Amino acid sequence: MPSSRSPTPPSPQQLRLYTYYCLCSTHLLTTPYDIATLPQRRHPSVDLARILPLPSIYLPPPPPPRPPTDHNNNEGEGEAGSQGTVLPSLLSPNLKPVRKPLVVQREDGWEKRKMWRCGRCGLGVGYEVVSDPKPGEGQGNKVLFLLDGGLVEKARWED
Repeated sequence: MPSSRSPTPPSPQQLRLYTYYCLCSTHLLTTPYDIATLPQRRHPSVDLARILPLPSIYLPPPPPPRPPTDHNNNEGEGEAGSQGTVLPSLLSPNLKPVRKPLVVQREDGWEKRKMWRCGRCGLGVGYEVVSDPKPGEGQGNKVLFLLDGGLVEKARWED
């Protein structure tokens, strides 16, 4: 299960883009999140993968907010409304999903994963959990689980 803690998006003044490469030096990801600070999957997940939130560009837009009945009521505005904001990350075309899902046995049952690999060398750098959609259910938040050691930040190449 993903951690309940979600990363805090940086303010526009603090916005920095992190560029990540495969070990073979192919560009795979640009994101406003430092991977080292992203939350990790908890037990019973053995891999402790980092949880990269992806914007819900694949989901239908939410219904428009209801207008407040009281003009003095500012509920839902300000900080509370911005906590759910997910900043976009750019997945490079070099980051390729594997078509056939991988089924992994876990302590709490089975998990179906769609692996994401480097298009140049084939190194697996992450995965997303695939669930069979049930009628009437939305897709929920989309996340990419990043495996430890699969990506290198650009600054580390320059050191």
